[in-house]
Amino acid sequence: MSDRIIRASDFYSPMNEMQKPAKAKDLSCDVYFQLENDDSRVEAAFLKRACVTEPQGKLLLHIRLEASWTDDGSSEGAIESKVWFVIDDTDLENIKKHEAPRRELNLIRMIYVPAVRNPEKRLGATSNSLLARLIRSVNWKEQTKQSVEELLNNLNETLLSEDGLKKINDILSNDWQLYYQDERFSKVALTIDSINLSSLSNRIRSTFTSRASGRTFQPEEMGDGTRSLLYISNVASVLDIEQSILDQDNEGETEPIIAHNPPLLTLVAIEEPENHISPHLLGKLVGRLKSMGMLSNCQVILTSHSPAIVRRTDPESIRYVRLTPEKGVSTIQALELPDKNNFLEAYKYLKLAVQTYPELYFAQLVVLGEGASEEIIIPRFLGAKGYSLDEAGIVFVPLAGRFVHYLWKLLAQLNIPFITLLDLDRERSGGGWGRVSYVLKELHSIQYDVNVLPDGISDITSDGGLNPLLERNVENEEQAKALDDYLVELEQNHVFFSGPLDIDYLMLTYYSEYYKKILRGNEGPIIKNQENQKKKVQDYEPDNVKSSEYHQRALEATKAALKDGTGVTEGGSYSYTDKALMIWYVYFFLGRGKTTTHIQMFEALESNEDTLEAKRNKLLKNIPPVLNRLCEDAAKLLCIEVNK
Repeated sequence: MSDRIIRASDFYSPMNEMQKPAKAKDLSCDVYFQLENDDSRVEAAFLKRACVTEPQGKLLLHIRLEASWTDDGSSEGAIESKVWFVIDDTDLENIKKHEAPRRELNLIRMIYVPAVRNPEKRLGATSNSLLARLIRSVNWKEQTKQSVEELLNNLNETLLSEDGLKKINDILSNDWQLYYQDERFSKVALTIDSINLSSLSNRIRSTFTSRASGRTFQPEEMGDGTRSLLYISNVASVLDIEQSILDQDNEGETEPIIAHNPPLLTLVAIEEPENHISPHLLGKLVGRLKSMGMLSNCQVILTSHSPAIVRRTDPESIRYVRLTPEKGVSTIQALELPDKNNFLEAYKYLKLAVQTYPELYFAQLVVLGEGASEEIIIPRFLGAKGYSLDEAGIVFVPLAGRFVHYLWKLLAQLNIPFITLLDLDRERSGGGWGRVSYVLKELHSIQYDVNVLPDGISDITSDGGLNPLLERNVENEEQAKALDDYLVELEQNHVFFSGPLDIDYLMLTYYSEYYKKILRGNEGPIIKNQENQKKKVQDYEPDNVKSSEYHQRALEATKAALKDGTGVTEGGSYSYTDKALMIWYVYFFLGRGKTTTHIQMFEALESNEDTLEAKRNKLLKNIPPVLNRLCEDAAKLLCIEVNK
């Protein structure tokens, strides 16, 4: 009952209230229930209270709580509250409503379990009271009643006939009469508490027997997590029993074995059900809560900060709550998923993404990257800059090369800051200016303001406004510089590019020494000379890199790295040094596992003999400038300082 009491703390307090305290406040809370036309119990109870929001619309039960607070000088103030059935709210200036009787409101039962709780006192009391009510509703057979009462009487007589108990009883009675002589309570006697079936049923409870020792355990002897599961299980059992009672009523049973009239609806509201429960049991818990929600007489609402629970929840059922610190208020919204019928692949991908990386809901910042390489590399540099992903509330989500715009829309909708690192893929099909065109289009779709457009582009709002970029190739180093200069402008919108190719090539550019250190024995790329003899590329470096054999090998590697496709050129925008590095790029990242190669490189760089500070300094000494700027941007969005 205490949960129904409106307190002063329930009323909204603005950020600057201490400067000008309010003398009066109002609050309202609206709840809508959709009524099913085929439920006769619902129709009988609430049809006259129902409203219709639109022609041919659904029947709704609209319940509103209204409360007012007035500063009357007391600590809590004067609070008044009423609950109404709203019949018509189409005219907000003249809402038609009727005060809701408590007997009708009781047809909707609320089971509330707060986050900070003693499971036995809170949920335990609720589940036990629900079970006790069902047990009291059992239609006991007359023969059973008589047999139990006879046994209880015999038990009382047998126990109380013992000399020891008789002596205790006599002394209690004599002492009591010295203090109290009222005829109504003049005689006191020991007796077993349960003297009939009705009182005995109140003392029925669950116990547990160990298969190993045979010992019987009480619920109080369990751990907090196990007790939470037990009590939630009890609530689920009560709902199952009530559903079976409703099913029997629908089948026309004349004599129910349990004479109980279940509520029309039970709302089970659980805050942070992960409290006290081991992670490996959360799956069972969520599964049980889902099955409870599938019952026609129950709806389950839960709040959680656990990615393990979010991962097991259908994204369509999620409502996202986020605090706006500067305003001191929270927003709540559903997730906008792509239309399932028209964008089935994107729908599946995004649904999988938010279930695979549920941490993004709780992130202070999300970093989106192309794939597994970024997932290894980015956390390393962020950690070296002075903070880890976990400590700063950063979540990395790999894009797997698809549908970045859907994740952008999701994160923008949820107002979660995000940074994106994409591959530039210069001179690859769809890369370079083609990648820029794609990014500009998608930034515009999520209403990001792009202040500076590429040369020759004046409008990105109209169809075809970005088409010229799709036809623009980068065929020399001067054109490559123009592209790189514009990429800096996109960084103002938190979009970064691993250039000139991808993050693997970028890392190889700045840490080639350490990548080569991971080679063992005869490993490494080779060159066939004019005599068709195989020779290690390392044998040509650095003295013979201008030889025709090495030059030809670099051209072949460049062609292999850029791949075939529309708009692919011959690597004209890459310098000779860049093309030479392509030999190693093809060997390390197209011929063997990328993630393994990066991990081995970091191990080679961070010698076991180095101190943590020395390892950090070695890593940051050659940090690629674009990754350095990304780390600084992350610090700016998080309002924290990053070590230079």
